[in-house]
Amino acid sequence: MSMSDRTFGRPMLLAAGAFAAGIAVLAGAAVVSAGGAKVVRARGPLVVFANPYGNGAANPVQGGAASVHSVTTPNGKSIVTLHVSGLAPNRSFGAHVHVAACENGQAGGHYRNDPAGPATAANEVWLDFTTNAAGRGRAMAVVKFGFRTDGANAVVVHDRTTDA
Repeated sequence: MSMSDRTFGRPMLLAAGAFAAGIAVLAGAAVVSAGGAKVVRARGPLVVFANPYGNGAANPVQGGAASVHSVTTPNGKSIVTLHVSGLAPNRSFGAHVHVAACENGQAGGHYRNDPAGPATAANEVWLDFTTNAAGRGRAMAVVKFGFRTDGANAVVVHDRTTDA
C-alpha cells in the first residue's frame, strides 16, 4: 500500500538524534479515489514527546495540530501538503516524508524514491516552511514519483530547515 493508499491518523511530535522535533502522521484518515487519483487527508493534535533530544531538555512545543494531504495522480506524480499550528512563531522548520511510522520517538529515515539515491528534493519529499506570527505554517511538495507499498508512513517536522 502506498502513502496515498494508507489511512492516516494522529500527528505526533517527536525527535531522534540531531532532530529537535517532528510531526508524524500515522495510520487512520480518509482515503478517496477520484478519476484515478488517490487522495489521503489526515489531521489531528500533536503528541509532544517530553525529551526530543534524548538529553533531558524539554520539548519547546507544548501543543498544536497538523494536517497532511497527499494526492497521487494516475501518472504517478505525488502532491503532498502540510499545515501546522501551535509551533514557535516566525521560525523555519524542515519537514520530510519518512519511511517508518512513529514509534518510541523514531520514524526511520527520509523516504527516497531511489533508496540508494541521493538526499535531494527530486528523490525525497521536502516540505520546509516558516511559521507566521501565530505559529502557523504550510508547505507543499510536488514530486515525480508515487510511493512504494508501505514505504512512506510518516511526515516529520524537524527543528531546522533541510540541509542537503
